[in-house]
Amino acid sequence: MSQFLSLITADASLVCCELERVRAVFAPGAHEVVGVGAWQDGQIVQRSAAAGASRQAVWEPPASPVVVLASRALAVGQGLETDAQPFRFRRWLFAASGALTRADQVRARVRETLPEFLAGAVRGATWEVAAFARFLTELRALGRMEDERLEAATAAGCLAAAAKVVEEVSAAVGVAERPVFSLCASNGRTLVAVARGAPLSYALLEGQAACARHGLTDDARAVEPLVQDHLRRRSVVVTSQQSPGPGWLRLAGDATLAVDLRLAVTVR
Repeated sequence: MSQFLSLITADASLVCCELERVRAVFAPGAHEVVGVGAWQDGQIVQRSAAAGASRQAVWEPPASPVVVLASRALAVGQGLETDAQPFRFRRWLFAASGALTRADQVRARVRETLPEFLAGAVRGATWEVAAFARFLTELRALGRMEDERLEAATAAGCLAAAAKVVEEVSAAVGVAERPVFSLCASNGRTLVAVARGAPLSYALLEGQAACARHGLTDDARAVEPLVQDHLRRRSVVVTSQQSPGPGWLRLAGDATLAVDLRLAVTVR
């Protein structure tokens, strides 16, 4: 199994404070590898923790408008560098949740649909890596894989197209039941996610004075600059956890979510 939690925020300097607010929602198993991806000065920064290692560093990304946390149990022969989530290619981060029947066959067949350029560049032995490469293929077909002005809705459409390929390939290799999975991706300026019969929820985090990291309480003086920053902060967070709790909005089984840096949310 695999899971992810992604957050896009209006105040990159408070991203760790925002992650602390939803920390309980992301609870990987003891035998799962955990990783985090963020952006610093326009470049992707990644950290990971092997199964059994301390995970505290995962919760301390650099100031970044978007953060992607993900986990996955690695099989024998799979490596931390190529098979641990989130996956990275150029300006993109990607994570997935779910467990596919005949996953190796699905991965191999999806790879057959890729252009040679991406089949060789995106390495890994999991179906999630193949799905990522398929998403990049959709972006490349539009000539927008490197486009910083890429609209969130367009990125979401490409992610939905990649999910459709995974579904079609799953049926083609003889899996009778529909695959259940979810995907998310970000280029540091948009956050997009797709549910395919899988749990996927999002929440809007409004500003509040209280912050455990800074020792602030709800009755902190609003005239203090740090308190004002915390009152102005806003974020959107997406999780693949099945029951994240009150305050979360559950997406339909075939929904597509798109969020831009203005935190405008579109669900289709």
